[in-house]
Amino acid sequence: MSEIHLNRRGINFIEVPEEVEATPGSDVTLHIINHGSPLHITLASTNSSIFTDFFHENLYVVGDAEFTIPIREGTYPGVFSVEVISGYGARRAEFRVVVRERAAPEPEPVEVSPAASVPAVSSGWRSSAPVVLLGAAALALYGLWLVYRVDLLNAAAFAVLFLGVILTWLRQRS
Repeated sequence: MSEIHLNRRGINFIEVPEEVEATPGSDVTLHIINHGSPLHITLASTNSSIFTDFFHENLYVVGDAEFTIPIREGTYPGVFSVEVISGYGARRAEFRVVVRERAAPEPEPVEVSPAASVPAVSSGWRSSAPVVLLGAAALALYGLWLVYRVDLLNAAAFAVLFLGVILTWLRQRS
């Protein structure tokens, strides 16, 4: 439940939350608290049609009031805004309603038998050995190019490094 305060800081003054959260199939309940003399307010939303049937409502608030904005059951996550207007348009305040997906129910814990808890041996070092060797060869060829300034060594270092990148990419795909 979100609170909207009216007339707390002055006549027709409106205080709204910055953001309200909702989920598909739920209601956004607004608790409107009037701290002063009775007044007319307007609740309006121009960008809420994909989330709710709510569009516009005029309310006469004497003390406390509640207003509910129903969110459609099958709606997708998104954001719309609600504007609160008092003083026949003299004061306006706006807040966002964020429609989030429902949290997925937590899966029940699965018991694992003791035989299945033996850790698998990682073959990560053996599978990446050719890539590491290609990287070392490219580094060695580049070092030789820095010493001897033979352009063929620089091109070979680039070709070996490029071959290592392609090999790594192909291993990631499979």
